[in-house]
Amino acid sequence: MNEHDEKPFPNPEGKLNVLKRYLHILALLQYSPRSEETWNAKKLADLLSEDETGKPLDDSQVRKYIENNIEKDLEIDIDKAQGKPSMSLAEDLDVETQLKIARVYADFVIKDTTREMVLRKFIETMPDRALWMLARIYFAVVEKRMIQFNYVTNTGYRINYWTLCPYYFLFRNNNLYLAAWDPKQKKHLSLLADRIKDLTVLEKSHAKEWHIPPVEELFKDALSAFISDSGPVTMKIRYKKETSSVIENIISPLDPETIPVDDGKWFEAEFDIADYLFLCKQFVIYGSSVEILSPPHVRKAMIDMLKESLGVYEK
Repeated sequence: MNEHDEKPFPNPEGKLNVLKRYLHILALLQYSPRSEETWNAKKLADLLSEDETGKPLDDSQVRKYIENNIEKDLEIDIDKAQGKPSMSLAEDLDVETQLKIARVYADFVIKDTTREMVLRKFIETMPDRALWMLARIYFAVVEKRMIQFNYVTNTGYRINYWTLCPYYFLFRNNNLYLAAWDPKQKKHLSLLADRIKDLTVLEKSHAKEWHIPPVEELFKDALSAFISDSGPVTMKIRYKKETSSVIENIISPLDPETIPVDDGKWFEAEFDIADYLFLCKQFVIYGSSVEILSPPHVRKAMIDMLKESLGVYEK
């Protein structure tokens, strides 16, 4: 086992392992009445034991998870009526409830290599204080305290002693961001977390009660939310019908004006964006299926980026 391999939980009855077990049970019972599978406590215990490294589970443990964790803690009823071939959820779960559960359950059943990559990059940038930064900013939000730090933009512009009101951290576009409010500019911002340096949590608190905007609104002015000292530009692009779904997914937060051209074989879109370099990087992988039409300096930036990539293979 190398240093990056996952190790089993040292305490099989620890809270994380218990959480994983009862979420497995909940998930397995969701569709059981409509599938050919039947689940009772014994069968669930046997299946969950396949994922254990220690002593196998027994049916009494499964019943305890159902009664104490699923029914009591989550307030989700399980139909355990005698005579039925299988236990199941008493009622269907609505989308919002499933989403809340999935946010936690996904950590156990989905290998999120992108998130791991982002977190590794963040930690390696500041190995002596990465977790501390997450905690300090989190509790600054809880206490409604302002934070101050230095920040370097993607163009190398340095902002010293930037004072903001933090909202939350979020994963987006293969990066970790801090969403915040700038009281001087009176605008919402999303900043790359690994560019935050010399963080200080100020004694100064803020009494402002605001509506924290949804993620899509935070990224409306800039897909990557890098802070640019040159301001937003109006871009015009065109893209093939075959790639319209993926391109429109990328640019949708920018509220583009889109029209079909060339008998619907292509589309043209126009929008404002603060960090066009990030968008160019997004478009590179789609090759000739997307073209930047204007402004000239953004088109040139895309050409230079493609030439640089091609140069690696021409050596």
